[in-house]
Amino acid sequence: MNRTWTVDSIEEGIAAVEDESGVLLHLPAWLLPDEVREGDIVTVERTAGAASSTLLLSIDRAATDAALRASREQLARLKQHDPGGDIQL
Repeated sequence: MNRTWTVDSIEEGIAAVEDESGVLLHLPAWLLPDEVREGDIVTVERTAGAASSTLLLSIDRAATDAALRASREQLARLKQHDPGGDIQL
């Protein structure tokens, strides 16, 4: 069973990660790979046995790069339609 988590934040030893269904999970940051950063996408592979389960967490650099590229493109599109100036309420 494989899952993906997007690292939202890491503060005071607690990581907030969003799973692929949009659920926000809070877990000890020490569970994540040492080099993980906010914005990284982590692949979670679970192997279950009768008496134990093993999780393998890996930073997915290709997925992280693709997500960051998509985010930059989205911001660029939004800036094209922003007239600037003060907000009128």
